[in-house]
Amino acid sequence: MFFGVLTGIAMHITLFAANVLGMSFAAAYGVGLLAVGAGLTALGALATGAFGAQPAMRTPQAQAVVNQSTGPRVRGYGKALLGGTRAFWDSKSGDLHQVIMMHSGEIDAIEHIRVGDIVASLNSNGDATNGALSWDGNRAVRIRQHLGTANQSADSLMTGAWSGVWTAQHRLRGIAYMVARFRSPPAEEYNKIFPEGAHTPVRALCRLTKIWDPRTDTTAWSDNAALCILDYLTHPDGYRRSIDDIDIQSFVDFADVCDESVPLAGGGTEKRYRLWGVYSLNDEPQSVLSKMRAACDAELYQTAEGKIAIRGGTWTTPTVTIAPETILGHTMDQGNNRFSAFNELKIMYTSPEHDFQTMEAQAWIDLADQAERGPIPSDLDLDFVPSPSQARRLAKIHIAKSNPRWKGRVVVNLTGLNALGERAVRIIMPELQIDDAFFISGFNIRPDLTAVELEVISIAQAAYDWTTAEEGQNPAIPQETTPDLEFPVPQNLALTAPAEGEVLSTVDDPGRDGLTLQVQIRAGAGANWLAMETQPDGLTALITGLPPGAYQAQARWLGPQNTAGAWTFPYAEIDTTEEP
Repeated sequence: MFFGVLTGIAMHITLFAANVLGMSFAAAYGVGLLAVGAGLTALGALATGAFGAQPAMRTPQAQAVVNQSTGPRVRGYGKALLGGTRAFWDSKSGDLHQVIMMHSGEIDAIEHIRVGDIVASLNSNGDATNGALSWDGNRAVRIRQHLGTANQSADSLMTGAWSGVWTAQHRLRGIAYMVARFRSPPAEEYNKIFPEGAHTPVRALCRLTKIWDPRTDTTAWSDNAALCILDYLTHPDGYRRSIDDIDIQSFVDFADVCDESVPLAGGGTEKRYRLWGVYSLNDEPQSVLSKMRAACDAELYQTAEGKIAIRGGTWTTPTVTIAPETILGHTMDQGNNRFSAFNELKIMYTSPEHDFQTMEAQAWIDLADQAERGPIPSDLDLDFVPSPSQARRLAKIHIAKSNPRWKGRVVVNLTGLNALGERAVRIIMPELQIDDAFFISGFNIRPDLTAVELEVISIAQAAYDWTTAEEGQNPAIPQETTPDLEFPVPQNLALTAPAEGEVLSTVDDPGRDGLTLQVQIRAGAGANWLAMETQPDGLTALITGLPPGAYQAQARWLGPQNTAGAWTFPYAEIDTTEEP
């Protein structure tokens, strides 16, 4: 009977690995009769890219706006700056229309839209009211937004402009998208409004997927890492597991851990584990899940009922002890209390403060070891992590796991079955002066069912302790380098006739560098405008050789990239026949 029970346990877990992880039965069985590791290392191995998984899409890549007939579908959690695939791109009567598909599935909200590098201020009709996206009161850009609801209607801007081409059936249900209309400005305004021409990108800062929270039984936007992982495991575009396959209480407990407040060096707090990032539906689920787990130090494991559970992210005191009298043998190696395979850890994360680009948090460096062996770098890629503090906390845990004081294998009698499903155990070995907590990285029952073999690495609570001093120096927030293309209108334009045939214009100092004065003059309505020569002081302009008569003048400021502000109005006027 006892043999049958153990065989049943072994077969159940092997079949679980085959079913949940997508492995064939032969492959799962070949891993080892109970090779499920730290609770469920088979799932953990899958999530770290085992079994041939390819690298997943990186979050910054989702900003690109591309022309493809079948572009990649993307989905994500938290917040992201999204471009997308143009489903339509054509012009009519000088207006360019484009439909940009951003996200597969409904999103919660669009916080703002950028045209090029300019955050567009949109009125109720979707027109960008920014001066930099307008000319002489004409609005060059109109944006319509759709969140990807199941019942959304076709876009009226498209059906109105492209009747018969874009119809009421073009609803794009379940796809979050934008419609952008670019209206052609005068040539002198073109570079200001559309710095990249017709291909000037339109991108949106979005709050992405709304997810279910079992703590409140509500579905809403959340960046809680545990809830994001739960959604991915059960979503049709993820692992497609049934809720019945999930140990919900473990996700409830881990969600509470993720929501804990952690102090920041600069003041205030942030949630312990947030998850912001996007993935392509072409990505291997293993790679996506690996990045999600890395954002919160999560482990997925199998419960006694065969359900998928989650844990990690914080210190848990072991409740199972491996006593000396239960140990049949061991092979233990002592570490050197330094980075085991590296002495400089480069920590990469996705920074909202840097336009959702990949940034480097302050590296962890072992200067003493570098003095002996030279720099030995390693990378920790945290693409789904949105803050340097969270990245550094995860890096500290990663270093502790990579550089254990002890690691090896312990052979235990069948009391070792008590460790099945445990994340950590306490091991006592008086001969090695060991009385420490160990993570279980591998768990096997011998085929003859005489003993349990544990692969273990020592871990200390200090790996999860945290002070704001450990946050390090965060990457500097870049200064705004986008040129200000919204120019003031010249103030107090005035004309005088300093000598016969001359007219001199003056304006007030705008109090701003980088502007050049442009003034034009004409002999009344309908006459051609003549350019006045701007003087070295930058605030006056002169024209000579004019016959006596009545004249009108207008002025404006020119800026970088051949851009210009609005002309003054009403015109300044002078009658040189009346001048002394």
